[in-house]
Amino acid sequence: MYNSDTIYSNFTPIVKSAVIGYRISGPLTLVILANLTNFDFSKKPNFVFYKKLYDQKKELIDIANIVYFKSPRSFTGEDIAEIYIHGSLAIASHLAKAISCVSHPGIRAAKKGEFSFRAMLNNKITLKQGQSINNMIVSDNIGVINYSKKILFNGDQESALYNLKDYVVNIYSKIITTIDFTEDENFELKSILLDISSFFKNVQNAITKNRTTIEQKNILNIMIIGDVNTGKSTIFNKIIDSERAIVTNIKGTTRDIISENMIYDHKTFKIFDTAGYRKKQGKVELIGYKKAVKISKDIDHFFIVFNRKLTRTALKRMISDFSIGTNYTLISNKSDIQKNSISQANVIETNRDIPRLQLLKKLKLVNIYNKQIKTAKKDLSLNKNELIFLENILKKKDYLLEQKDILIIQEIIRNIIDEFSENFGYINNEDILDNVFSKFCIGK
Repeated sequence: MYNSDTIYSNFTPIVKSAVIGYRISGPLTLVILANLTNFDFSKKPNFVFYKKLYDQKKELIDIANIVYFKSPRSFTGEDIAEIYIHGSLAIASHLAKAISCVSHPGIRAAKKGEFSFRAMLNNKITLKQGQSINNMIVSDNIGVINYSKKILFNGDQESALYNLKDYVVNIYSKIITTIDFTEDENFELKSILLDISSFFKNVQNAITKNRTTIEQKNILNIMIIGDVNTGKSTIFNKIIDSERAIVTNIKGTTRDIISENMIYDHKTFKIFDTAGYRKKQGKVELIGYKKAVKISKDIDHFFIVFNRKLTRTALKRMISDFSIGTNYTLISNKSDIQKNSISQANVIETNRDIPRLQLLKKLKLVNIYNKQIKTAKKDLSLNKNELIFLENILKKKDYLLEQKDILIIQEIIRNIIDEFSENFGYINNEDILDNVFSKFCIGK
């Protein structure tokens, strides 16, 4: 994957936005910058410049903020440039084409993860730290994100795997020493098996300590339900701060389930908009309504939206259809509750003009989350992939402890070491040799 090519790629999404960022890394970084700006950045690393960008035909691409990082003091350890252009898809395409057209061999678009890969090869980060960067980006679990931060900022020793890999290397070193230098292998075998048993006990402890927190539910599912044309989609759009759902005055506009994740007050919510109920539903509407009913068993809380009035009979029907129990909030989308409807004291009143943050506070999202989701108090020392890895290691326990042949034990332990190395880049032969010879006396 890695060679001396100079690579480039956007490092922010290519979408309409305030800014789109591009990164360049490799020996031709300064050449590309000179072609784009006709300016020598080599004498001013780590400074932000506001420069005009030109393509190969000297047509203006944009005026952008540009910063150059000189090797080895950069993320990848190579020369790097970061270019911040205006958030236009057309400008982004123009810049990418201009970089690719620089008349020099060895300039190409980066592959996924290649900047982090180069950072690892150049000893700027470990493999585990590289994995932590990705986990921070893709995870919505605050516990996992905080654990990934510890690995990235403090080092691999924050992981429970770190001490476990040292433990298994020590066992392997002891086995080699026994085979090569000890006359009474049976005596040493007992000690080695005790060490192996202790290793697996530590593995089990790490799994037990982290499993509950890792598997703990972290997303609160909220479904918006109600009769047709009560403003469910308007509330949905305002909550997620996006025009995801189509809003019209036509009854039955929403015919399927729409869902969107959002983060509010450092908590993750998944909001569902659903087809409304009416006595004479069309076939497609009915399918959407039944679909919402079907997945309601996975919903933690319901927003029941109505306008004009909500009778006790209608409320009872929805509670029955969706098996709601007591986890619901009544929302009047128009402040005109009539007689024969449910008590106004139990209703949150809103309208289409209410500011989003005011609506979120009225809905008491944080209170609902804290009631439904039990926040973990323990800090993680493993993530989910590492937990699965250790569970697979633990499966070798009984077979390994049954062995009486030290050569078979050596092979199994070697396989465990290889698995640590393949999954997390922790171990190489130098680790083992250093461990073996570190036990020799001075002068040997």
